[in-house]
Amino acid sequence: MDSEIVKYYTELQQKDLDNIINNSTINYKDPKMIQQVTNHLKRISSKKFINIDWEKVTKLKKIDFINKALKKTGKKNPSYLEIGVYKNENFNLVETSTKLSVDPDKNAFPTFLGTSNEFFRDNKIMFDVILIDGLHTYEQCQEDAINSLKHLNKNGYIFFHDFIPRNFLEEYVPRISGAWTGDVWKVSVELAQTKGINFKVVMADHGVGFLKKIDDEVKYHDKNRKELLYKKYEDFFELNKIVEYQNAEKAFNEFI
Repeated sequence: MDSEIVKYYTELQQKDLDNIINNSTINYKDPKMIQQVTNHLKRISSKKFINIDWEKVTKLKKIDFINKALKKTGKKNPSYLEIGVYKNENFNLVETSTKLSVDPDKNAFPTFLGTSNEFFRDNKIMFDVILIDGLHTYEQCQEDAINSLKHLNKNGYIFFHDFIPRNFLEEYVPRISGAWTGDVWKVSVELAQTKGINFKVVMADHGVGFLKKIDDEVKYHDKNRKELLYKKYEDFFELNKIVEYQNAEKAFNEFI
């Protein structure tokens, strides 16, 4: 495994874990609820974490890679799809006029209002660049990856957001923290074993997954789905040894 991520590995001290638990229960008044939450956090806690401040590591964001990918297609108006748009902060910065967005939240004002599964069910469009930043669960991200590969042109690109959970709170499903990656990192383990693509995770913006489709047909590697489904944050540090992690500036300058 590339050492780019390993240098950020560290361990929490017990006092740090205690502070995390105290901060997570500070808004509760009921002693029983406080105890339940405390017990639950102790069960899922992990002393391992990734000590990284994304704002200090690099100024590059996922949008920088997306726009470079659009230019790399060589097309005047390459086609772009964004799954999960939130406030359209990223979508509005995408530099092509041929773009679609998908989100089930009407307040996100997507071009397609509905789930990504509903969108792909009837979609006939092939895309040059896709961003997957929807529901942050392994199962849904996997479905989005499989569907996106089927609707991606050869030599097209797919980007994924939040592939590097810094701690057990960010990774836990369902969401219990402000910053949330969920367990979508499990998809990176499968993509690292998928043939017909070039794949890496860029050390920027909470971990930007980055693939290029090099074969006409790609069979997604999901042979270990049942096992991965039940893996926890502790397992991330062992399973991700097959994933290539790359410095953001290097990845940007050596764009595949």
